[in-house]
Amino acid sequence: MKITLLALAIGGLTAAMPAVADEALPSNLLYDAGKEKKTVWPLPVKNSGELKYNEHRQDLSKWPTLSYEDKRPTKKAEKVELQGPLNGNAENGKKLAMNTQRGNCWACHALPGDVQPGSGGPPLLNVGTWGYSDAHMYQQIWDRRVANPGTEMPPFGTNGVLSDQDIRDIVAFLQSLN
Repeated sequence: MKITLLALAIGGLTAAMPAVADEALPSNLLYDAGKEKKTVWPLPVKNSGELKYNEHRQDLSKWPTLSYEDKRPTKKAEKVELQGPLNGNAENGKKLAMNTQRGNCWACHALPGDVQPGSGGPPLLNVGTWGYSDAHMYQQIWDRRVANPGTEMPPFGTNGVLSDQDIRDIVAFLQSLN
């Protein structure tokens, strides 16, 4: 069965979640209310020209999208101050940066050991030599929108994706890159 985004919208696979007050999800969000995790993702069927839709590992419908149709309110940019010494674990920070379910930094940035680096953000291969303070890097990961309101980088701290310690660990990892 060939499914297109239009068919998804017409077929009722996109729908507003009750938790979203008076704000519908964008019609181009890959969403299936009949699935346990709600969010689906396309997988091309080899040599067929068709797409199969698999259930995503988590429900992503609560997160803002880059769709022009997405009019749901989002949390405002959050300026924070790094409290005390960094005390980050660079080894754990590397694991978080490379973890596709947590930091997933390498989806957008080139990092050491990455065989297929992302290109959405600057390469971070030697970011530790750039002279940024721990506090500056902590803020960038917590919520980059403070410095750049048009950024595509997720506000990891503001949205609770990464904890304070997670971000400290990632900063320690990034600062170790020479």
